[in-house]
Amino acid sequence: MLVDVEIPGWDEQFLSSFDPEVMADLYAKAGLSSVMFSCKNLSGLCFWPTEVGPMHPRVAGRDIIGETAEALRARGIASCAYYSVIFDNWAFEQDPGWRFEPVQGWRRQGSAWDRHGVCCPNSPGYREYVGAQIDDLYGRYEFECAFCDMTFWPDVCGCRHCRARYRTEVGAEFPDTIDWTSVEWCTFQAARERWIDEFTGFVSERMRRAQPGIAVYHNFSLAPAHWRLGIPFSITDHCDFLGGDHYGDEVEQLVVTKLRNTLSWSRPVDYMSFVTADAGEHVRLKTAEYMRAQVLSAAAESSAFMFLDAVDPVGTVNARSYDLVGTAFESMAEFEPFLGGEPIEDVAVYYSGDSKMDFAENGHSLSDPAPMRDDYPHRHAVRGACRMLQRAHIPFGVITRRQLADLGRYRVLVLADIARIDESEVDAIREYVRRGGRVYASRYTSLVETRGLRHEDFMLADMFGAHLDREEAGVVAYAKPATAEFRAWADPQAYLSVDPAPGALNGGILRLRADDDAHVLATLSLPYAHPHVGDVSDRNWASMHSSPPWEDTPLPVILERQFGLGRVIYSAFNIERDEADVNDRTFAGLIRRLRGEQWTLQCETHPAITVSAFRHPGDNAIRVSLLNTPPALVADATLRLRAPEGKRFTELEQVPQRSKVPFSTEPDGTLECTIKSLPELTMLLAHCT
Repeated sequence: MLVDVEIPGWDEQFLSSFDPEVMADLYAKAGLSSVMFSCKNLSGLCFWPTEVGPMHPRVAGRDIIGETAEALRARGIASCAYYSVIFDNWAFEQDPGWRFEPVQGWRRQGSAWDRHGVCCPNSPGYREYVGAQIDDLYGRYEFECAFCDMTFWPDVCGCRHCRARYRTEVGAEFPDTIDWTSVEWCTFQAARERWIDEFTGFVSERMRRAQPGIAVYHNFSLAPAHWRLGIPFSITDHCDFLGGDHYGDEVEQLVVTKLRNTLSWSRPVDYMSFVTADAGEHVRLKTAEYMRAQVLSAAAESSAFMFLDAVDPVGTVNARSYDLVGTAFESMAEFEPFLGGEPIEDVAVYYSGDSKMDFAENGHSLSDPAPMRDDYPHRHAVRGACRMLQRAHIPFGVITRRQLADLGRYRVLVLADIARIDESEVDAIREYVRRGGRVYASRYTSLVETRGLRHEDFMLADMFGAHLDREEAGVVAYAKPATAEFRAWADPQAYLSVDPAPGALNGGILRLRADDDAHVLATLSLPYAHPHVGDVSDRNWASMHSSPPWEDTPLPVILERQFGLGRVIYSAFNIERDEADVNDRTFAGLIRRLRGEQWTLQCETHPAITVSAFRHPGDNAIRVSLLNTPPALVADATLRLRAPEGKRFTELEQVPQRSKVPFSTEPDGTLECTIKSLPELTMLLAHCT
């Protein structure tokens, strides 16, 4: 657990009842193996007798950190020291030259965000202060782990330090206009990400120097967020493992856990979530069922789980919430001896750290007011692809450019609306397919380079068998199935619809030309009077409330092509983005078509069931988890599993019960079994020799 102590110091009653011994008893009651505790909160106030910066006035004279560490040690609980950077009210007030200065000026939002004072990591004085304080904290105590929070830009900083550094490194002033097809703009954004990466490394190295051997990690929760926060995936180079807090649904937990599993240098990775509904809610607790579901979801993916709580202003907590935490962790504990291993992933969904943006932003001034954002088209497409693969029970992982040299381990690679790409990625993907790999790609993938160069055609057009003829605006477009297989996926619909507006570069509807050897799977259909929407004064519409398909064109929108020893399906529509049953069936059908018979695991059960599998090489076993949270009325699940090459299955058992599960094997050695009445988490060990 982490317990936030984000309490200021101006009222004498604040933290008057805070007692590290009482807290440690609650941690022990909850059965925790480790605790992260606040050493310096976001107000900049410290909880140890520091020689650098301010000690919290309501605990003055006490060594809260020393008391907490000793209390945890006495109970056999590991300690992790929480430290906040950039968000620091005391430092913000102490020296105006340290301040973060948003280019669009400070905006009053009428929310808790207005309470934060933010400093610029490019300010030499602030960096010196942070370094000295880290030396004082991590050089004074023995912790098992160090955690650094808030290592990101809350927006674009235009302070004199940032502008001077940019002039020195690039020889230019800040651009004023956002344009993802501009080298000038993309160079600027790359600098912002480089600066955060460098500052992250500075903090990590300072912590390791102060306490050699300590494990260090930074909050990774916002790394997949919008470009304004400026967090590159490369910050993982400065983390011993990955973790971070999240407030989304079960799909978010699945996606970020799989992303961390491939980016982290060691496992398990850590998923954090509040005991309350979100970080801004102080009293409304999650239900025991929901907390248990989150914990079991982590167990199914071999991930660690951390609950977050927050103290009351006087320093007390709701002790009943620790009962809920303890009960939730009890459900995980019995599975822990069987976790670990290497994930089985037939399909890889590629997460582009350079595509955390939206072409619809092009032309907007950098100084225009902009709300905090965490969404963009590529993120929606990645999330949608993962959700659809999960519902189809196709084992998958989420990868990044770090896996480019190892693409051959995946049967299918999903390139979901990758807005920006570089030549090294293009070359690796092309070679992967040439050697026999299979690719699904959608929408703008390979049209715009990371450096800001927009091509006239897809960089991978030779692989797609599709060429961009032009792009145009429109209110809606349709894909009409061109094969019997596609019609079966779409049934009972005759068309798939798409709204091209979100994230459009130049209208959103892509008109394609196909190579002669490309196999067209679906063609473009358009509404009446396209591209006009129509209004009361004209006749450019055919239905009052919608824009039904009217003109069936011969132009391809989804097509398939052999390339080298591999195959590619390209879709001008990012059908993986929208949550619809027909999209689920179609996307899963396309992926299964690409995967062919080279599958590792198949499962026939309710779409709500999440299936994952891990290899345990040393134990000659494969662990399969079937997650049924919240418990659905599922009669059974039929599982088929292929043994590793040269192996055969000898035993199947359900853990932790260690009960034998009957199974049959096909002539090729494939294991098949049926599990009746799935509980919240079913975990199986398939032993082979």
